[in-house]
Amino acid sequence: MHSNKNKYGPIAIGGLGGSGTRVVAEIVKAVGFYLGNDLNPALDNLSFSLLFKRPKWFLKNNYKSNPEISKGIKIFETVMTRWARLKFEDYSFMMKAAMQWSIFGNHFGGIGNSGRGIWPFKRVMRMMCSKNPDLSQFQGWAWKEPNTHIYLDYLSEYIENFKYIHVMRHGLDMAFSRNQVQLYNWGQVFGIDGTNSAAQLPKKALDFWITANERAVAIGKKFPQGNFWAINFDELCHNPGDEVKRLIDFLEIKIEEPKLKTLEQMPQKPKSSGRYRNEDLSIFSQEEIQAVRKLGFHVDE
Repeated sequence: MHSNKNKYGPIAIGGLGGSGTRVVAEIVKAVGFYLGNDLNPALDNLSFSLLFKRPKWFLKNNYKSNPEISKGIKIFETVMTRWARLKFEDYSFMMKAAMQWSIFGNHFGGIGNSGRGIWPFKRVMRMMCSKNPDLSQFQGWAWKEPNTHIYLDYLSEYIENFKYIHVMRHGLDMAFSRNQVQLYNWGQVFGIDGTNSAAQLPKKALDFWITANERAVAIGKKFPQGNFWAINFDELCHNPGDEVKRLIDFLEIKIEEPKLKTLEQMPQKPKSSGRYRNEDLSIFSQEEIQAVRKLGFHVDE
């Protein structure tokens, strides 16, 4: 395992797409963590995206013993910290990932064309050539990429003192979301096939939400105490004062009261919050509704 050379971190932020990970990342960035130098407007770390949105690793049934995943983590850590030099085999690994993106897009085994063309090769050039700022000037290093939860077991094993924030938004709201990219990318991995049927999509989406979040929480229970936190995004927006303080405590940093008040203004309740109340919930089983409650969310029926 690699040692963490900063006092704090690394901190990772993940969850299903549309869960509110960007708001959490904005807070983490605002308190002085370095999130990388190749980010999209949602603060997703695009180096992580290029290296790890690889469902075929799982579908080959060799996930638990796949050295490619550990190799990818090593490269990502090197890219983020520059504590070591990238090697020739690292460049080869990155170019292979870029070629796959260029041919298949960002939905390996799923749908969609985004990520094709020159986009992945720009990511590789950034990883190869960009210089990171001096990490000693930051609280530590961190990244936000929703798909991080897929690799929690590998990350916790490989990176010493790895800390992870798993963001969850109400499962029934998520079931009726248009953002179902992770379902199409990773559904097969969890035994849930994507669907082109608008009528079936909410049920498939809720199945994926339950399975993915239950898995993340189960893995998190194996983390060292204080290294995993599942944050309820709805509660963060409803009660930002307490929840932001909990986040700061999790990060193990000190914040002055005026700064804390500013951070508490950042979470904003989405207009789509509670949209499930306008939908027919009879398509879901009572077991599914109960699973949503068990993960910490109130359900009005």
